Amino acid sequence: MTRSTIHKKLRKWLLLAALVATLQPLSAQQDTSGAHSFTLEESIQYALRHQNDVVNARLNRQASLEKIRESRGKLFPHVNLNGSFTDNLKLQTSYIPDFANDPNNKIPVQFGTKYSSMVQAEATQTLLNSNYFLGLRAARVYDQLSVKDFERTAIATRVAVSNAFFNVLVNRESIRLTDANLVQTSKALQDTRARYEQGVSERIDVDRLQVSYNKSETQRANLERLLQFSMDVLKFEMGMPLQETLELEDDLKSFTTEMPDSTNYSVQDRPEYSMQRTQVELDRLNLKSKKLEILPSLNAHINYGVNWFSDSFSDLYKQGFGVSALGVSLSMPLFTGTERLYQVRQRQIALQQSENNLAYLGQQIQLEVKEAWTTYRNNTASLATEEKNMALTQGVYDRVLLKFKEGVSSSLDVTTADSDLKQAQSDYIQALINALVSKVKLDQAMGKIKPQ
Repeated sequence: MTRSTIHKKLRKWLLLAALVATLQPLSAQQDTSGAHSFTLEESIQYALRHQNDVVNARLNRQASLEKIRESRGKLFPHVNLNGSFTDNLKLQTSYIPDFANDPNNKIPVQFGTKYSSMVQAEATQTLLNSNYFLGLRAARVYDQLSVKDFERTAIATRVAVSNAFFNVLVNRESIRLTDANLVQTSKALQDTRARYEQGVSERIDVDRLQVSYNKSETQRANLERLLQFSMDVLKFEMGMPLQETLELEDDLKSFTTEMPDSTNYSVQDRPEYSMQRTQVELDRLNLKSKKLEILPSLNAHINYGVNWFSDSFSDLYKQGFGVSALGVSLSMPLFTGTERLYQVRQRQIALQQSENNLAYLGQQIQLEVKEAWTTYRNNTASLATEEKNMALTQGVYDRVLLKFKEGVSSSLDVTTADSDLKQAQSDYIQALINALVSKVKLDQAMGKIKPQ
């Protein structure tokens, strides 16, 4: 191997090493690009940009705008270009009187040419048509409906993200309480095992505390897996890929709730009410459209074309004959049977049903608010009670544990107090999530959750 060959290979390896060293920071940046640290509001804003239902609702909003443009496009002139070529394989024969000899005698003749061709451009313009103008108005109302549908989807996304966010925080709180139990149980177990080795305690005391400690460890592992799953649920509700990293900046202290006023709301703030009101307007336009079908429609048209005729294909396009026309057409329905009459009655019934549904929805919203307010009051009262019970149970556990260390109580008393404490903590966690979720549901029922 020559020296120049060695230098070339060495240079190649040096360039490869430099390239790897350059790409390593870039790959590290790409690995960390999927890390996010969000508050609740930031999580909601992320969901409003990426969540599948919100994205589709936004696309539906764009589709409604295109529907309006489509309705406007019907009012512009329409231009068509038509062309044809005909090879008359056998010309049609007709009989005419023989004016040259005997008019009473008829002779067969053929009219036309073997080849003919035509090109014609025609422009039409609607001058009067009630359906066109009502269709444009209906498209605008439909656009309002798509806006309300987007708002409803955005509000539902806010609620789903909030509930998933609270689940993660509550699971973290549950792990924190379990960790505190593990510390206490581990300390008691170590002390009891040391006393057993000294001959002061019995083996049954060690075993009972060991069982309690094992249960706490298993509960801790289960809660850790549940926390990971609840985090994945939150990412899903946000429209975030599950492989990305998400950290929550808020804690439970950030969501201290106050008792809301259940009378300070309006049913008009609910997007469902606005959507139903828009539906009433659409049904009213449908009725008006059917009634106005009796009106005439007026259209204007202008065309220009060129015709070619020849008995020889090679001479067909040597000379053309222009043709043009300008005119208007009027169409007025005079009698269409009783079909339109019954169609009008059907749409009147549909309008009455929409109006009835609007009134019913208003009452339903009021009932939902009362139910949500009652549930929230009950849940907050239960939360306050369970929080006091947990503090009392913690005090009982601490006193029993102290007596056990002094030899006054048994290990059975300790495990019983520990079981009662875990149950009180579980009841507190459940009451906490119930209170947070019911507050969100109450805000949603009262229309206080806004889409943006």
